[in-house]
Amino acid sequence: GAGGARAENGGDEKGPTSIRMQEVKSELSKDVHLPGRRSSEIHDLFDNLCSASRAVGGGEKKRRSIFGGKSARRSFIAEGDVLYSSSKLTSKLTGPWSVVIPKGTIFIGHKIPDTDAICSAIAAAELFDGHPAKAGKLNTETEYVLKRFAVREPDLFTDVAKKRDDSSVCLVDHNQTSQVSDGVDLKKVIGVIDHHAFQSGTICTPFPIYTDIRPWGSACTILAHGFIQHRHPLSKSSAGLMLAGIISDTLSLCSPTTTEFDHLMVTFLSYAAGIKDVDELAKEMFKAKSKQLESMNAYSLVRGDIKKFVTEDAASKASLKLAIGVVECTNPVVVMNRKGELEEELRAFKLEEDVDIAYLIVVDIVALYSEVICPEHDEIDLACQAFQAKLSDNGTIKLEKGRVSRKLDFMPNLVKILEKGWHKKAVDDHMTKRAKRQSLAQVVYENGQVLGRGSIQDAGEQESTGGVVDESQILRLSSDEEDEHHL
Repeated sequence: GAGGARAENGGDEKGPTSIRMQEVKSELSKDVHLPGRRSSEIHDLFDNLCSASRAVGGGEKKRRSIFGGKSARRSFIAEGDVLYSSSKLTSKLTGPWSVVIPKGTIFIGHKIPDTDAICSAIAAAELFDGHPAKAGKLNTETEYVLKRFAVREPDLFTDVAKKRDDSSVCLVDHNQTSQVSDGVDLKKVIGVIDHHAFQSGTICTPFPIYTDIRPWGSACTILAHGFIQHRHPLSKSSAGLMLAGIISDTLSLCSPTTTEFDHLMVTFLSYAAGIKDVDELAKEMFKAKSKQLESMNAYSLVRGDIKKFVTEDAASKASLKLAIGVVECTNPVVVMNRKGELEEELRAFKLEEDVDIAYLIVVDIVALYSEVICPEHDEIDLACQAFQAKLSDNGTIKLEKGRVSRKLDFMPNLVKILEKGWHKKAVDDHMTKRAKRQSLAQVVYENGQVLGRGSIQDAGEQESTGGVVDESQILRLSSDEEDEHHL
């Protein structure tokens, strides 16, 4: 700016503070090796920029306006109090300046919600004065976190939306259509706050939306930084929830997805929440997460934390649907003892969800080792190439220590091999798939809880009592999907 140029020329005149732009390195961005990064973190810079209006005159040359014409000559920097007043500009730069999320927005995480999805929705609702919602039943870790910090469990999105029919929606911790909660109208989505990559299947909206996507370890890290960035009051309970969200998604800062920002926000949030021992909180959370596994059936284990992705078969150029389920635990033996049962359930999942490739990856969150369960030969072939490993004696693929992240370790390596030309060898036609689906045992429910798969005879006995889900719900094969298979 002109002020900067004057300073470079050795000017030392007094008077109102000039508007100056200078390049700074943020302490929060020390892990980003980009020269001349303009920091949005140093609020003092903004205050200095806007602390006083710029005097016009003094013989200083004005700049030509972009609107052209001799009569349109004016300063780009400031002119009296018209462009820059200390309060207005400071407010726009350091307050909720670019946020177009209106008051009353519903914040919702992904299907099969985890701790980060729930806690980021609650924190975002506090930050932007909205309403949190959940996409489904909470896991035992999330239930423990909400109980520990005395926060009420959010209502289901469908229930919240009924009460607030005209409310806009902001997605947190996801951006793909396959993970969007049931009942969400994408026409009402006005924002996304997430830490996952844009991949095939990313949501499409009819108009531009507020998007905050950062390559950090959790959505809660982004929200915690948002409280600082917008200088918004932070409740002790929300600080605790965001701390738990970061711990959960980064495996207590041990996951390869962990960044310096996550470390900084854990420090900030632990102080704000009054948590003196973060390690103790992490241990209790992981203990709560593992406790649930002992009583879970194969159906629930496979679907408990599974995400679907759409990629491409390099040979045929046809779309290829890939699903990766993750089970995080402190004692993987409990899960691996049921390997045969889980493989069978993975094959059923592929049929019911019309998925081409499916994996269940068991992660030891203490020792940081992962073991891949493969239901069929195609999965084995693809995984062996992707992870440069061999099938172990017990029929699984064991990964190197530290490879524990679906986002950073599992998905990218699998896609890399697909892009090199790998293609699925065992391909069933539509009629064969349909016959296999119909041969599957029904999923038996009791009081809303999945009991597992019963025999066909058991299903028939319970059908009159409503204990078995309707076949169309199990197969999820609508007439539209049938038509799609015939194309």
